[in-house]
Amino acid sequence: MKKLVLAAALGISAFAFAGQASADVGAGLVGNTVTLTAADGTVTKIFYPDTSNVLVQGADGAEIAGNWRVADNTICTKVGDAPENCTAPIEEAPAVGSSGVIEGAQGEVKWAVSEGKGF
Repeated sequence: MKKLVLAAALGISAFAFAGQASADVGAGLVGNTVTLTAADGTVTKIFYPDTSNVLVQGADGAEIAGNWRVADNTICTKVGDAPENCTAPIEEAPAVGSSGVIEGAQGEVKWAVSEGKGF
């Protein structure tokens, strides 16, 4: 379970590495899925059904519910018993079709936003 939450937190932080400013950095996530692929190939998916809830699916298929919110130009997420995690300031809102790569303590994490619930 800790790996699931850690991977989700890493992926959420990925959005901080984009380009220009946006009024609502979370608008493009609603109704869509963010797929996170860790350096070891582990895949975690995060579905944003609305403006306050998330559903995270780990590599083992287990699902855990959580909440998210936009605070200024950051996205804050709380999944399970883990503390809330907020991204660094986001300059370009993630939207369907956007993707990127971040380097973190656990290595490279690729992220991509796809339309609808991806699991």
